[in-house]
Amino acid sequence: MKELSVRLNGNPVGKLGQTINGKMTFTYERGAANAISLNMPIREESYGEIECEAFFGGLLPESDATKRAIGMRYGISHHNTFALLKAIGYDCAGAISFHHLEEAVQLTKSVPLEGKTISEQELYEHIQALPKKPLFMGFEGLRLSLAGVHDKAAVCLIDNKIALPKHGCPTTHILKPAAPGLQNIVENEYFCLKLGAEMGLTTPSVEIRQIKDTSFLLIERYDRKIIDNEVERIHQEDFCQALGVVSIKKYQSEGGPGFKEVFNLLSNTTQPAIDRNKLAAALVFNYLIGNMDAHGKNFSLLYKPNSQITLAPFYDLLCTRIYPALTDKMAMKIGNKYEADQVLPRHWEQLCHEIDYAYPALKKLIKKQGEAILFLLKNSSELTQGINQNFIAKLSMQLERHIDKTLNRLEKS
Repeated sequence: MKELSVRLNGNPVGKLGQTINGKMTFTYERGAANAISLNMPIREESYGEIECEAFFGGLLPESDATKRAIGMRYGISHHNTFALLKAIGYDCAGAISFHHLEEAVQLTKSVPLEGKTISEQELYEHIQALPKKPLFMGFEGLRLSLAGVHDKAAVCLIDNKIALPKHGCPTTHILKPAAPGLQNIVENEYFCLKLGAEMGLTTPSVEIRQIKDTSFLLIERYDRKIIDNEVERIHQEDFCQALGVVSIKKYQSEGGPGFKEVFNLLSNTTQPAIDRNKLAAALVFNYLIGNMDAHGKNFSLLYKPNSQITLAPFYDLLCTRIYPALTDKMAMKIGNKYEADQVLPRHWEQLCHEIDYAYPALKKLIKKQGEAILFLLKNSSELTQGINQNFIAKLSMQLERHIDKTLNRLEKS
């Protein structure tokens, strides 16, 4: 049996094992005070491969090419979740980290904010190398992991300058450059995050930065807290992890969660009614902006230090419908429809019945958000400052057409 020490905020919480036949197990330490996942409550018996792959595998990048590059760098199989976490699992989403059993235990919850500031030229070279060196792998001994499909990296922001972490410092920001073939995706996500905030959604702080011909998003991590130059991890898990669903099945059509499952999940939060309303607002917003990729891994629960469980800020908000190469099928169906243009008032009613939500309240929310977005598209220059205006005009046309159709259908019901 191979084993890794699994730590929560630096404290050992359990051991991740790999048997001789390659299967994973997880066993909580005696006296463990906090569970790592809703799907893996504290118990004496070990958890097996199915639960382990859903939670621990959900911490890794989803791209096969990214995993293959990591595997080649460390001489391991890119299918081996245990080996990948051993290689890069020091800084993961939430407060989880992976260590050798004999590695010294972190004595405090927080770690000094320390990093090596890198020049613009170095950063530019690192970004260009992302496809071959994902997550800035190999630079300054970085061992970090981020879930998701597209190339990105985790960094520290020190004195407003981008730095690579040192001496075990957790990363504080996520750097997301443009994805190949998806024109203006940086501006798209920035605009939609800002628009979501205007709609009252809780979203992370974000800015666009530019180096030479490369633009990228710099997103503040909501699973980190910085006080007096000390960084503390805050535990989180995405909805697929919390429901025990492996990443490759994140879409409802492939066995992943639908709105019924994700709304039911919120019964575990400290204030379920408030979080249900927040999730309903995000559901409507994603529909109105044409975000077809709002699957179970794009929503998370946040475990705050005061033992409160809350719905995490919303992320990965963007209009995917503007890209012809991407699917026009929603990640979670509304009623019995995956096609956004086929959703009628009766399908919204069907959804409300499934999630136990009042249809008049949801109908009012759709109308309120739709009208507010249409107003902002015409009257808020602040949202589009510094963004390619031709792209914004194209995006606005896409949103206006979809929202007008949606509101017209509602008026007739």
